[in-house]
Amino acid sequence: MEKLNIIERIPVILPERDIFFRLKFNIHKTEVDDEQRKKILSVINSGFSACEPRGVWLRDDIESNSGTSVVFGSGVEFKSKSVCDLLSGSHAAVFMGVTVGPAVIDLASSAVNIGDGASAVIFDAVGSETAEAAIEWLNRYIAQQIKRRGEILTSMRFSAGYGDFLLENQRHFFELLKLEDLGIKLTDRYIFIPEKTVTAVAGIKI
Repeated sequence: MEKLNIIERIPVILPERDIFFRLKFNIHKTEVDDEQRKKILSVINSGFSACEPRGVWLRDDIESNSGTSVVFGSGVEFKSKSVCDLLSGSHAAVFMGVTVGPAVIDLASSAVNIGDGASAVIFDAVGSETAEAAIEWLNRYIAQQIKRRGEILTSMRFSAGYGDFLLENQRHFFELLKLEDLGIKLTDRYIFIPEKTVTAVAGIKI
């Protein structure tokens, strides 16, 4: 297992199209007049300004992959056929995580408290899509770093909570990536707080 790599500021570009898509707007079908769009964009920009994308990643060797369980040099074990399939042929893996911080969630909560449900939904969408944009950026960044060593990062990554990769595996990401140092907490139900935090694993091949 190599040293932890921390990126204090991920240069995310406002994912405007993805935010509108999450809000169920179809640019070809949904009719939004200029005034409505201006108001929505104002809320989106306020939410995006509150986001502080940060990231962390860690390389770990793969000790064994049985097809149903994969064990890493750190001692972590994932019992997931989906992850085993992803890491098939990989000699190492990358654990990665990003967060956009608590401020955008605070904005959503404040909007709910004053009865502005529409803005709360927009803030939530901004947080989610900014976190997704941040993990995409980090994934590409790691791929570039790996390439310098003559290796390839798998085109896919997998996050806990999807398929047979149980949510309880979040505790491994929490511990390995020392997410507490980024101000992140993990609940008894394996939910990250702030909730706009994303983790994933990807494989490294030659």
